[in-house]
Amino acid sequence: MRCTKPSWVEHSVGEKKGRCPIYSISVHPDGTRIATGGLDNKVKIWSTLPILDEEAEKDEANHKLLCTMAAHTGPVLTVRWAHHGRFLATGSDDQVIMIWGIDPEGAGRLWGSEEVNHENWKALTRLVGHVADVVDLAWSRDDSMLASVGLDSKVWIWDGATFERLRKLDLHQGFVKGVCWDPVGNFLATQSDDKTVRVWNTEDWSLTHTVSEPFKTSPQSTFFRRLSWSPDGAFIAASNAMNGPVFVAAVIDREGWASDISFVGHENTIQVAAFNPRLFFKKEDKPGRATASCMLALGANDFSISIWRNTMHKPLVVLKEVFGRDLLDMCWSNDGYNLYGCSADGSICAVSFSPSEFPELGQPDMTEKVLEEYDYKPKRQPARGASIQPLSVSNSFGPSASTSSVVNVLQPRKKGQGSNRRVDLQNPASNSRSLQPPSRDPFSGPIQQFGGASGHQASTAKMFEDARTAFANGSQQVNGGSPRAGLKRKAVLSSEEETRAVRGRLMATTPANTAPVEVLRAPLVAPQAGPSSFGRSLPVPQVQSVVRAALPQNEGSGYLEAQNSPSAEEVNKITLVKDGQGQWVDYLPSAVLTLAVTAKLCAAAMEDGSVLIYSSSGRQLSHLKLGSLCHDLQGNKDKLLIITSDCQVRVIDTKNGRSVFPPTTLSPLLDSLSSTTTIDIKECTLRPNGIPIIITSLPAAYVYDPSVSQWTVISSTHQIQSSPLASSSKGVVGEIERTVESLWRGKKKDNGNQEWWNESMTMGHWETRIKACILLVSTDEYQDYMIQYIKYLGNEGFIQRAEEVLKDLVGPVYRTSNVVDWDDKVVGLNKRDVAQALVDYLDKTKHGGELAREYGILLGRLNGDGW
Repeated sequence: MRCTKPSWVEHSVGEKKGRCPIYSISVHPDGTRIATGGLDNKVKIWSTLPILDEEAEKDEANHKLLCTMAAHTGPVLTVRWAHHGRFLATGSDDQVIMIWGIDPEGAGRLWGSEEVNHENWKALTRLVGHVADVVDLAWSRDDSMLASVGLDSKVWIWDGATFERLRKLDLHQGFVKGVCWDPVGNFLATQSDDKTVRVWNTEDWSLTHTVSEPFKTSPQSTFFRRLSWSPDGAFIAASNAMNGPVFVAAVIDREGWASDISFVGHENTIQVAAFNPRLFFKKEDKPGRATASCMLALGANDFSISIWRNTMHKPLVVLKEVFGRDLLDMCWSNDGYNLYGCSADGSICAVSFSPSEFPELGQPDMTEKVLEEYDYKPKRQPARGASIQPLSVSNSFGPSASTSSVVNVLQPRKKGQGSNRRVDLQNPASNSRSLQPPSRDPFSGPIQQFGGASGHQASTAKMFEDARTAFANGSQQVNGGSPRAGLKRKAVLSSEEETRAVRGRLMATTPANTAPVEVLRAPLVAPQAGPSSFGRSLPVPQVQSVVRAALPQNEGSGYLEAQNSPSAEEVNKITLVKDGQGQWVDYLPSAVLTLAVTAKLCAAAMEDGSVLIYSSSGRQLSHLKLGSLCHDLQGNKDKLLIITSDCQVRVIDTKNGRSVFPPTTLSPLLDSLSSTTTIDIKECTLRPNGIPIIITSLPAAYVYDPSVSQWTVISSTHQIQSSPLASSSKGVVGEIERTVESLWRGKKKDNGNQEWWNESMTMGHWETRIKACILLVSTDEYQDYMIQYIKYLGNEGFIQRAEEVLKDLVGPVYRTSNVVDWDDKVVGLNKRDVAQALVDYLDKTKHGGELAREYGILLGRLNGDGW
């Protein structure tokens, strides 16, 4: 056994580039690469050859860091390779899941950094569904599905080929911190802060069993609850369990889901459980379920790693004080000989074993034979789950579930630049340190079925979860909160309310509903086609037995829940739950399709085409009767967004009881010039000022401008193709640009030596950004973009444009008898203060000094300096 801690594997933040926590680690199925995610918002891919081979590490010809991906805007909490190795899935604090694929010809320096990418892993698509941190991801054994869990207490199931949303599971009553698939294919297991492990049936997504006994006294201050399913499918190893006062990993038996066995020995909470993907068999035994044994690695907060065999009463080996802080993630290589771990101290370790130390290690085909003994034959299912009507989402790549298994090959953006030679990563056991040209792109062909590759690629690669260090505050949360919600919830209350106890009578209820969520029927009232293009209508949710919406992050801990009756003639119950206690209930004559909740409003869209709006205390504010069923319902503070199936958009100001703008249509955004192209809605969100943002699959992003009663383009395909500017802002406009860019599959336009191409595209991009900041009231981005824009105009000599900008901000200089329609505020700032700041920057440019002095004198006189 050999334990290695490569000092050069790191994520860093800040000016001093200090190490930051590495939250997640995953090894590629062929063992040649590991992926890590950290607090620096980045995903990094490293070669394993220099980690496992001392001589290879000394040879500078072997690249250590292969690729850095910086598309996430929050800490990367989980990284997981698909078993076929073609895709890497990553989840982040920014609530987004990214799917990455290799660009065989892409390489070069990372934008804005000294790091060089020797490989280029390109963002293929962006999965949006969670409304809080995405904590863990797991691919099913055949890669047909991807499961994601997060701090919104939800479990999402995605199609592994098209990446469409198949199902949402929302029965957990706390943050869901772990997920793993049954290698047989029959079940999915999730572990949550509600102190349960829930097992779901993958045929109909019903709740099979809930295990709670080993976790009743488990601490809630841990980063995560990481669980793992044994490669023979026999049992689950669940972390963060207790046996009296002793910290243990609980073993949940597949037969009856009993949890009587546990692994004992660590001195602090066990946070990570990771099974070796290979099975073990004694030489004299015939391989089978009865003779198979497993190997399990456990990581705990006592900074140690223990490795066990399930046939022994004590660990094979214990590695003490491997890290200086909590161990956050572990994974085994597919060959079964290498274990990797990462820590909050910003380092990783690799524990390597030789074949002589594992003489009973079985071949991958033995695992196949064991799993075949279960005789499980999954039912043929449609590409989408039955619980949700087809979403209006088309992904940016890949085949549909009904087509072949070949994913579209990425075309390189540029012709080959630099050397095509690299370290031969296809043979990790090789000691060769010379550069060899790759014979072919290892991921360009059809996706292989599980077990279709040779050797170690055919064994199970488990997927494990991770969570952010901020969760260590241990605040008691309920469904839908965030790790910071316990500290910030009272911010939404007035100072008077903070000092007084709750007054009056609450409608105390029992909010917990442990029955599985079922689809009851399609809505009885068909949506009426409105004035949409080509008779276009948007899909509506089906009637489910339970519908739930969680409070937004930082607005408290709670959720709004509707319980629909099986019969359309019976009444339906709606309940608001905060801090685990029912606040109020109401009974509705029609079934609820979808819900929205914030700290200031609750809303329910019903099967009869109406929307009920409540205050936070349950007082009915409005009962709207719409012309069509609701497609989407979202809230932001006291504003409510309603999108109906006839493509109509409404935004209601519930505080003042009026529309932010008259109902408008989405039809112009969904019209396509091509009869063969369908434009779908990818995302719709609402800003606190009541302005909706719509992102379509074109791709393009639009916001509604009430001043001209029209949709305004704020990001488009033409802009992505043409503009030299990068999307670096972390504000709302920057996030929109990155979302649109992640949906784009084209190439940069060749300007063909067009006259003034770069100048025109650059200035147009700045002007679009500034308009978007004004509409969305993004103050920080507005200030930053205006400064960059005025500096560009001054340095490039576009003085006339610069003067127009200043003139608009300065406003009228003379008082006249005519009424001047001029607002002295922009995004909450005084326009003349903005102008003064821009004058100071303009004065330092190459060509803007004279104009800056002229307007500096004018602003001084307007401020009372005298004429």
